[in-house]
Amino acid sequence: MEISLLAHVLLFAISGVACLASILRARMIQHPGTRNWLVVFLGSVALWCGGYLGYLLAPTTTSKLMLYIIGFVFAFVAVGAWVCFCAEYTGRSLQNTPFRYPALAVFLFIIALKITNPLHNLYFTSEWTTQPFPHLAINHQLLYWVVLGFSYAVIMVGFFMLAERLYYTGADSRPLIILLGITGVPALATILSHQMEPLLPLMYEPPGVAVFAVGTLFVYFNRFEAIQLTAGTTEPAIYLDQSNRIRDYNQAAETTFPALTDAVGDSIDVVSSTLAGHISDPGVVAVTENGGTRYYEVSTTAFVSGEVQTGQLVTITDVTDRESYRKQLEQKTEQLEALNRVVRHDIRNDMAVVLGWAESLRDHVDEDGEAALEHVLQSSNHVVDLTDTAREFVESLTDSDAAEVRLVDLRNTVDTELVKVRESHSDAHFEVAGEIPQVTVRANEMLSSVFRNLLENAVRHNDKATPEITISGSIHEDTVQVRVADNGPGIPDEQKESIFGKGEKGIDSPGSGIGLYLVHTLMNQYNGTVWAENNDPTGSVFVVELPICESTELGTTSNS
Repeated sequence: MEISLLAHVLLFAISGVACLASILRARMIQHPGTRNWLVVFLGSVALWCGGYLGYLLAPTTTSKLMLYIIGFVFAFVAVGAWVCFCAEYTGRSLQNTPFRYPALAVFLFIIALKITNPLHNLYFTSEWTTQPFPHLAINHQLLYWVVLGFSYAVIMVGFFMLAERLYYTGADSRPLIILLGITGVPALATILSHQMEPLLPLMYEPPGVAVFAVGTLFVYFNRFEAIQLTAGTTEPAIYLDQSNRIRDYNQAAETTFPALTDAVGDSIDVVSSTLAGHISDPGVVAVTENGGTRYYEVSTTAFVSGEVQTGQLVTITDVTDRESYRKQLEQKTEQLEALNRVVRHDIRNDMAVVLGWAESLRDHVDEDGEAALEHVLQSSNHVVDLTDTAREFVESLTDSDAAEVRLVDLRNTVDTELVKVRESHSDAHFEVAGEIPQVTVRANEMLSSVFRNLLENAVRHNDKATPEITISGSIHEDTVQVRVADNGPGIPDEQKESIFGKGEKGIDSPGSGIGLYLVHTLMNQYNGTVWAENNDPTGSVFVVELPICESTELGTTSNS
């Protein structure tokens, strides 16, 4: 075999084998679209090389032409697969391409022209020659050069998509650019093949594709994938290998952490030892740099090949403003809690003194002063109750345990608060209509505050000589209602919702307005509701509705 023929045979054979071998590695790519089109691309290049090998080694003219056309066709298939691969790799969905059907029609038309070349010879003609060795020479016609130019234009579109992606990642992509450059070298051989005698008038791109495939998939595989991954997010992103060494990063990451510059291959420790220490424990971490502290929320995504983790994508979000605001809120909450404790302590101490002296006056006032003394005692007790309400209100907002619910006996809670309010308001008349349903609801110990505040409000906001409060309960499918009705002045319709807002009071109310806001807050924690209705003939009704968790219904219930 002539040395020149042997060189051509080895060139295309090695190129084809390299592309077939690269398919095994390409199948490990995680992104489906990128993986599938790269496999098609490498497979078509392998068939392209196989067609040229057959053309060089086949014994007859017919078989040589048939195999040359096969290689010729798959050369164009490789062009299409290359563009599809680049589109998928850079996140451009082919399904959303507006001209995909016309492009497919042009593609199939050109393929048809190549296959039918023996009928029209628009692509090439052939004749036997002895230079540089005996072979069937291919003489390319004008259509070949037109389609070749079109093919290179399409290939450059793919290169542009890749170059754009490399640019926007901000990564050190020089090795990939070198690989892309090597891929284009054989194009010179294709163009000069008619002027250089040792070369046959063939397309010599398969060796360049093989170099690109081997270099990319076997030498630079992880970095090639990293560029795709880190460019898929606008947040700072760093791609690490199994040993937490930096494989790649995007521009946003380099802007946030300037230490990333030229840090590919180094441990993540070079960026921040604090950040590195929290890679395995994602969350918010504080990083002190240049005398200041910034907060970053770290999240990781592992990449697995088979059952082996090949690396992980670390996404870092600057949450300094959010964390600073949260810490300010925590500080203010702590200050309010401290103020609440101090004020309640001082008020209760002073009111204990007031109550003690007021009680000592009972035997020293005449009939005209008894009413005034009684008002002093009631108001003093009310102030003490307010300190309890303030404590419960602050706990409902700041104590994380307060929101934790459990099963609570509803009837027992209501009965307990009724006993207490009867003792403190002997001048009021309390009545239970029927019995409160004995069911369990999801709440906590602060459910008692709901009913205590409603019962206390029913007395304090009442303008009658003898406040009359009626408590009733009923079950409605999967919820239970408790109604607290009074004979007071009632609540205007326009205020029925606003009275549950912080600081709202009823008409001529002596209260602080915090009680009903506490009721509303607690009911939200229990997934329940509370609202106000009109009572007949006068007064108001506060309705508490809670989901039933486990009903034993030992008492009498009513249904609406």
